[in-house]
Amino acid sequence: MKSLFILLLALTASTTALAGLSPVRHSNETYEAASKRSRMNHSYEASQNFLGRATPEKSKKPMAELNLNEIPDVGSYADLEREFKYVRDTRFITDVTPFARRLTWMYPDDGCYARAEMASIALSSHNFPAPKKIFVFGSLKALTKNSPYGSVQWWYHVAVTYRVGDEAYIFDPSIEPAKPLTLKEWNKAVGGENSYVKYAICSNKTYDPGSDCAAPRGLPTEEAISEQKSFLSPEWSRLLDLHRSPEKELGDNPPWLN
Repeated sequence: MKSLFILLLALTASTTALAGLSPVRHSNETYEAASKRSRMNHSYEASQNFLGRATPEKSKKPMAELNLNEIPDVGSYADLEREFKYVRDTRFITDVTPFARRLTWMYPDDGCYARAEMASIALSSHNFPAPKKIFVFGSLKALTKNSPYGSVQWWYHVAVTYRVGDEAYIFDPSIEPAKPLTLKEWNKAVGGENSYVKYAICSNKTYDPGSDCAAPRGLPTEEAISEQKSFLSPEWSRLLDLHRSPEKELGDNPPWLN
């Protein structure tokens, strides 16, 4: 499985990926307005006839009502932490220059759906249980050093999740690269203590809010790679805009190692 995954990652996608719904929420834009705008600018949901399906957005509920038993229990925090570092640090995208790249953790503005999809593929190929994906919806705002404004705003966000006993953990280095976050920590990090938000726990193959939550069709690996590649250049440019070194931080010295 691992060798197959590496081979797939080394391929240059021959077709353009079907872009996911952008999570970007503009300044002073409400969740409802951002969701509507994103859908109006996007043809994927309508073309795939997802309107009648149990999408993440239709399945969302308050955090207190989530059934955490839907999330796979990996039994050991040490194993969880090891796999978090694996998916955070590994340069899965090998056929790009000037060097192989990690997932775009340092461009938090957009592409969470692509990072979550690639993380799910990577973890499953690493002989770790397939994760679930957790979606959060609302007028979200996350503090970050990787934006010139000190924060980014979304109408939804998605990451992969596991459980150890009764505690759910989120793999989201775009917000916290040092460790997996508990669900309560993630809720706080995305602004859930300052705004009313709702959650959906979905299949590891659920791509974005227009996908089926329980039984999605799944995205071909080469399309997931192509979609993630589309955010490599914005991530590089972002570090330049912040007067930081993309050669250093996207190369051998990411900031979380310091």
